[in-house]
Amino acid sequence: MSDTPISLQYQAPPRNGGALVRSLFAARPAQAPEAQHGIRFDARWQGARANAARLAQYREVCALPDTGTLPLLYVHAMAMPLHMAILSHARFPLRLLGLVHWSNQIESLRPIGNDEGLDMHCTLDGIQTTERGQSFAIHTTLGAGGTVAWRETSTFLSPLARSKSGKKPAADGTEPDWGPPVAQWAVAANAGRRFAGPSGDWNPIHVSALTARLFGYPRAIAHGMFSAARCLALLQRDLPVNASLALDLRFKRPLLIPGQVALHTAQDAGSTRFVLKVQPSGEPHIDGTLHRL
Repeated sequence: MSDTPISLQYQAPPRNGGALVRSLFAARPAQAPEAQHGIRFDARWQGARANAARLAQYREVCALPDTGTLPLLYVHAMAMPLHMAILSHARFPLRLLGLVHWSNQIESLRPIGNDEGLDMHCTLDGIQTTERGQSFAIHTTLGAGGTVAWRETSTFLSPLARSKSGKKPAADGTEPDWGPPVAQWAVAANAGRRFAGPSGDWNPIHVSALTARLFGYPRAIAHGMFSAARCLALLQRDLPVNASLALDLRFKRPLLIPGQVALHTAQDAGSTRFVLKVQPSGEPHIDGTLHRL
């Protein structure tokens, strides 16, 4: 690893529009040269605070109640400006378009008030080579005075050439007997545009069929974090508002929108395993595990 990380310091959420546009058209490779594998970033936003209007919009889009505390996945949306500051930085060596959000591991150690200000810290510590391509993780913490309230590891893959179906190899491990779905719903064609605003994720594969077709998809595909938030709206319904939670998410197959999904759950040693399946094919869109800490 490189000894000195690239340091980014903010007192407000960074505005990445110009840098993002430049990075989209930059001649970056899909696989970084070995000399750049040790790239490191350290990004901080002092006094991070939710934007009230975006928070309200996020709750509306994801069908979440206002409990007075931030939704489990909304902090990821708050961190998006820092993530994008790293990924759109002139020295970040990988092509931005084509990156696959592979998985998320999140721990919410205590409730965070709607208007609470805390310090956000994001790090990226190098790029690894895998059989599927190059991967890296962005680690995010939110806290104050050395005490962490929320933390996350987001793993991304810059894949080797593959078919444009977006399909990934089947996961290893034993699948539970999911049984009938606990809920089913339709995902509208404009779901990507509606979620892009409060989430800050304007990836063109999500916002319209026209822009998605430029990247090999016949229609726009749903944000995985939107799908996960819709699942949590149901899975957390019977949990205490102040519960400390851990969530492990894996993104499996793209969901073309408009589309239909079905949520299945299974209890496993105090944890709730869940899978959101595309209908009518039954292919998994996302799966995960939610448990109390």
